[in-house]
Amino acid sequence: MTPDQIRAARALKNWSQAELAEHVSMATPSIGNIESGKHVASPQTQAAILEAFKSAGIEFINGGVRHMQDAIQILEGKDGYLRLLDDVFHTLKEHSDPELLISCADDRMSPPAVNDAYRRIRKAGIKMRQLVEDGNTYLMGDVSEYRYIPKSHFINRVLVIYGDKTALILDNESKILIFKDDVMTYVQRNIFNLLWETMQKPGKSTANETF
Repeated sequence: MTPDQIRAARALKNWSQAELAEHVSMATPSIGNIESGKHVASPQTQAAILEAFKSAGIEFINGGVRHMQDAIQILEGKDGYLRLLDDVFHTLKEHSDPELLISCADDRMSPPAVNDAYRRIRKAGIKMRQLVEDGNTYLMGDVSEYRYIPKSHFINRVLVIYGDKTALILDNESKILIFKDDVMTYVQRNIFNLLWETMQKPGKSTANETF
């Protein structure tokens, strides 16, 4: 924790030094001395400051601070996946590398509203690639957009990668976690691409409609 981070966290919450001092049961001049660098906060004081901001929805990250809801977003409800795809659309429509990656997908499970959302995404020029279960030939995109995951490694948990975000679909699409994290998404994208380069390409599609 640095003095700059404490000041930045206060700015995000629009707190004065006195308001922060009240939250951590300290004197206002003590907060001022910590922020000016005159005094180094003890581990106990740092923990109290961290907890105060955490309770207010602010977290300290490497070199800065941010709103916690910006880092992790939770979508709940039957329309959660549609809201996720809406976020995909708005995140990628003007992105320098507009591509949607979906792992452990199954086009057979997509209702019409989801397929329409995919069409909207594709119409905006956003590319799609998917990792699907070996043997699944119901592929609504071009076969070149798919690779097979062996049945022994296929799990019923869809992972979506787009921009600087990674989304994990839980509980039969009724709960979705979206992580906005450059490093995490970079790692997940690299894993996806490694699988893409090594897994088998489908030979045909038996889908009766396309995206």
